[in-house]
Order: sequence, then structure tokens, then C-alpha cells
Amino acid sequence: MTTSISSTKSKVTFLETVYPPISNQEAIWLQNDPEVEALLRQSDFYMIGGRAEAKYLNLVIDPETYVITFDFAIGDDFRDPVVIRIRDLPAVEESDAESYWIEAGDKNIRVWDGPIGEPGSDVLEWFTTEKLIWDRSRGRAGLERFDRYREAATYDLLYVGIAKVGDSFDRLISNGHKARMEILGNEPQRYPGARVTDEIYLFLFNVQPLIMTTFEPEHDFENEDFSGAYDRKRIVADAEKAFVSLLKPEYNVVKFASYPKGADGLYGSDFVRYGYAICEAISFNTAHSRIRGSRDAATGFITNDADSIFVEGNTVKLFVSGVDFPAVPPPAAANAAPRGNHKEENQGGV
Repeated sequence: MTTSISSTKSKVTFLETVYPPISNQEAIWLQNDPEVEALLRQSDFYMIGGRAEAKYLNLVIDPETYVITFDFAIGDDFRDPVVIRIRDLPAVEESDAESYWIEAGDKNIRVWDGPIGEPGSDVLEWFTTEKLIWDRSRGRAGLERFDRYREAATYDLLYVGIAKVGDSFDRLISNGHKARMEILGNEPQRYPGARVTDEIYLFLFNVQPLIMTTFEPEHDFENEDFSGAYDRKRIVADAEKAFVSLLKPEYNVVKFASYPKGADGLYGSDFVRYGYAICEAISFNTAHSRIRGSRDAATGFITNDADSIFVEGNTVKLFVSGVDFPAVPPPAAANAAPRGNHKEENQGGV
């Protein structure tokens, strides 16, 4: 007797940061900020990366036009011009203030609605180096030029981790984290004169699964077909294994060599195929491989410029954009009509 399968289930999970990347030093400053804490607690998957610290060079503020110009610099080799039009920034446009105070340094810019630091004055907009990249990747109004922001967001991937219980804030920031301390103790300077704490960056992600179920015409629908239920922590555990097994970050002691097999991942689940991609304009390098994310600045959606990890049965593969599939989809793809009885369960708002 044979049993026919009348439905198949697949999943792709997008990783999106819940907050702009922060340096290890900034994490110490921000860990007691309740608003930031609330955002970071939305994450239970995180990465630690390294890159020479960025700085703002040749900074000029025009008091007549409220325009700031400078060069975004990383080390000796990367320079890209940036223009910030203060009056076009969303929070400034919404403000009732008639004039603004600008606080600017080589790694941070803040716009105040009153005298800097005085009672009654509030910060309307702020840009650390990594937040500037993050905002530019989201098409934030008031930011111009900085066309090489994707290149600026390239890091050495040092560690991938998850919060099996609770969230990334507890696991990575508020409690002592062994790998984070080891990285700070062992990593060399990436640029002369820099502190290692300013060259180590924390990326806290929200794991957002998109589950797709395809039904055969003769499928007998039941209530559970429409439940949309899934085990989030199981997906998070599998995502950790996927990234670590392929990229092999230096400070992950366990490399999950038997992946996709594993007791707490998705192996043996009802997904016939499942994968992962980073919905951010970020690239991570290791000695073994590289993975590149992408984000459409206008829509917030991932694009074909992103690499992806996919698992089917016992096979796991890193699919590289522009090599394994076109970096730009063919024009007809946008107009292609879906076939068959197809149901999509968007579990993450992407």
C-alpha cells in the first residue's frame, strides 16, 4: 500500500536586525537604556563581527542651509562622501523647533531641538557610524550620497550564537558572555591606535520565517492546514547550526559538522526544504567562506543580491548570488502567475 502526499511544506527564514549594529563599547553605554533594551529583547539570534572602526573625516556644517558634509572613512583605504540635510530628516521635519543645535564628532552626530545637553533639550536625530549605514540602507530621508554603504558594512564574522531560553539581550549583553570576552581578549587591532572594543560589533537579529505550503488538487483540508503554528526556538537553533557549519566562525568551538542532522533543529521535520538569508545590507567574511545579505532601500524586502543557505534532506548548500542564480531577476519574473493551489503563511511580516 502506498500513501500519496497531498501537500509539501517549505520555509525560508529572513534575518533582520532589531537595532542598528553596535560596537562593544556602545553596548556597554546602552545596556542601561530601557528603550534600547526593549528593542534588543526582540532578538534571540546574534552575531559578533569585527572591522576597523569607521570615522567621519573632513566634517563641515553649513549653518545657513543646515547641511552636513563629510567623508565616511574606514582605515586608510575606504572613503565615501556623505551629505546629511538636517531639515529633511523625519524627526526634524516633525519637530516644532525653529532652530537646531548640531553636536558632531568623528564617530557620532546628534541633532538637538535646543542647546546641547541642557534641561528641556531633546535629541531629535543621531547617527553613529553603524547607524548611518543602517539608516542609509533603509532609504532614510535626509541622507544623500554614501553610495558605497554596502561595502562599508563588511565584517569579519567571529561568532554566531542564540538564546535557547529568553533573548539575546540577556544572553549576549546583560550577562557575561564567554565568547564575547574571549574575542575582546584575543583579537588584534585592525587599525593602529584603535581600541579593540571599538572594532568589535554586535548584531542582534529577529528570525522571521516565511512558510509556504503547496497542496495537490485532491488534498482534504483540515483545520491544522490553516493554523500557521511553528516552533520558533527550533528554527532559531537550526539557523545557528546552518550558519556555523558553513561559515565556521573562529570563536564557535562547536562547528556542527553533522548538520543538517541535529536533535533540536529542523532535521526530520515536515519541511521538505528550508533556508536562511540575511535581510540587511551586510556581508560577513570568515577564513572559510562569505555570506552577503541585501535589502531594498525602498521596500525593506530582501533582493536577489543576497546569498542564501538551503537544506533539502541531507544536503546543505550556500547559494551565492550572481554565481548560483542571477543577482537581478529576469523582467518576466515579476509578472509570472503562480501555478496550482498555493498557500503562503507569512510568519514574520516580510
